Amino acid sequence: MLIRVCSEERHWRVMHPDRPESLSFHDGTVAFDFADAMARTLHEQTGQACAVRVEVSEAYVDTVCYG
Repeated sequence: MLIRVCSEERHWRVMHPDRPESLSFHDGTVAFDFADAMARTLHEQTGQACAVRVEVSEAYVDTVCYG
């Protein structure tokens, strides 16, 4: 499962692949910490591999992976 943290016009969105709505944050650090905690928790609960990707414009970095 890939959770995306996307920069969009001065704010950040955390996008979960199984949820239709994203969560909005003003601070990128808070958005990343939230996504990281979500990925870690999902991995602990399901055993499924979970990763976090940070996207800015057309560039991205895969930052963490659990499992």
